[in-house]
Amino acid sequence: MKQIISEKILKILLIILFLLNIVDTGATLYWITEGFAYERNPLMQHWLDLSPTLFVYIKLFFVNFAILYLWSVRKRVLTQILIIPIIMLYSYVFILHCNIAYHVFITN
Repeated sequence: MKQIISEKILKILLIILFLLNIVDTGATLYWITEGFAYERNPLMQHWLDLSPTLFVYIKLFFVNFAILYLWSVRKRVLTQILIIPIIMLYSYVFILHCNIAYHVFITN
């Protein structure tokens, strides 16, 4: 099967995805508890309303499970294609967190 992305690059992208998820989880929890933002995902908002700890566990579990799954099917072309928009989406979320941080810590 033809590789679009080398296994080494895919591994690096999945590690980046793992790190972006940790940042997203922590930043989301901080911004929401401090009143600077709200959770845009209604399902995650539900878990957050039930318990911030539950929110963290569920978010980390599902994304990490997805990362492990993507690694297990890393040789599939679809996996190699889909990792790019996934990384782009999480990068966009990271930029949103940076924007909030800029407005909270720099402009105030």
